[in-house]
Amino acid sequence: MITRFRNFFASAEATTRAAVSPVRPVLTALAVGLLLLAAVWIIHPFLPPILWGATISVTLWPLVQRLQTICFGSRSAAVFFTVLAAMIIFFLPAVLVIVIFARHVDAVSHFIGILPTIQLPAAPAWVGRIPYVGGNIIPFWDHLRENSLPELLKQVIPSPEKILHVLLASAGSFGSLLLEFALTLIVMVLLLGRAEGIIMLLDRIGGQLGGRKGRALLKQAEITTRGVALGVTLTAILESLFGWVGLMAAGMPMGSVVAAVMFISCVLQFGGAWVMILSTVWLYFTAPLMHAIIMLLFALVVIAGDNFLQPLIIRRYVRISVIVIMVGAFGGLSTLGFAGVFIGPTLLYLTETMIRNWAGLPADDEKAGQADASADASES
Repeated sequence: MITRFRNFFASAEATTRAAVSPVRPVLTALAVGLLLLAAVWIIHPFLPPILWGATISVTLWPLVQRLQTICFGSRSAAVFFTVLAAMIIFFLPAVLVIVIFARHVDAVSHFIGILPTIQLPAAPAWVGRIPYVGGNIIPFWDHLRENSLPELLKQVIPSPEKILHVLLASAGSFGSLLLEFALTLIVMVLLLGRAEGIIMLLDRIGGQLGGRKGRALLKQAEITTRGVALGVTLTAILESLFGWVGLMAAGMPMGSVVAAVMFISCVLQFGGAWVMILSTVWLYFTAPLMHAIIMLLFALVVIAGDNFLQPLIIRRYVRISVIVIMVGAFGGLSTLGFAGVFIGPTLLYLTETMIRNWAGLPADDEKAGQADASADASES
C-alpha cells in the first residue's frame, strides 16, 4: 500500500514537472528580456555616446593591436594613440564643420536672405542652337527667369530670421555636443582597455544563442561596422578636402562653408557631386568662364569619387549594397543620431544576412565567391 501511494505521488510530481518544464524557459526568457529592457531604459540618456564609442572602438580595434605591438606591449599607450586617431578621423571634421558655420553665420544668413531676389541671367546664345531642343529650352528658361524661379524660392527658402534662429540654437547646443564627444572618448577608453574580456563574453553569448552561426554573425557585425564606418568617414573627408581645394582654386565665395555642406552631404549619403555641380553653375553665371571650367573639372572628379571611392573602401570588408547603406544611414540618423549613420547600415545588413540564413539562401559574399570560383574554373 505504501509503495502504491509513493508511486502515485511520484507520478503526479513527474506529470507536474513535465507540464511546467516547457513553460519555465519561456518565463526565464521573458524575465531576462524585461531586465534588459529596464537596463536600456535606465541608460538611454547615454545611449548615443555608448553606441558611438562602441562603433569607433570596433572600427579601430585592429589599430590598437598594432600600436600595442609597437609600444612594447603597453595597452595604455596604444589606447591613448588610438583615441587621438579617433579624434582626428571622426571628431575633428564634425567640430570644424560647426566652427565654420558659426564663423560665417552672418554671411550665410545674408546670402539666404537675398537668394529669393536673385534671378536667372539671360540664356546663353549657344543654348538656342542646340539641335531639336534648343527652341524649347529658351522659352522655358525665360519663364523661370521672369516668374517661376523667384516665387518658388520665396516659398521654399525660409526667412533670414528663422535661419538665424536655427543657427543660434545649433550654436547653443555646441556645448552638449562637446560633452557627448567627451563621453564617447571615455566609453572608448573603457571598451578598448578591456576589449579581450568583452570579445570573449560576446563570443560566448553568440555561441549560446546561435552556436557556430551566432559566432559567425557576430564576426560579420564587427567587419560590417568597420567597413561602413571607414567607408563613410574617409570618403566624406577626402571628397570634402578635394572639393575645398577646387572651391578655393575656382574662387568660389564662402568656399569653406560650401565644403562643410559637402562633408555633411557625404556623411548623409547624398554625395558631394551635387554641391560641386551647383557651384559650377553659380560660377558660370557670376564669374569668368575659366573659374567655372576649373570647378567643372573638380566636379567631374568628385562624381567619379562618389561612385568609386566609398564602395571600394567598404567592399574591402563586406559586400553591402548602396541601397542598404543609404536607407540604414537615413533611418539610423533619425533614430540614433550621428552614430546611427554607421549602426543603421550594419543592422540592416545583419538582418538581411539572418533572413538569408533562415531561408537557406546564399549570402552575397558566398555568391561572389562561387562566381569567382566558377570563373577560375572556366579559365583553367
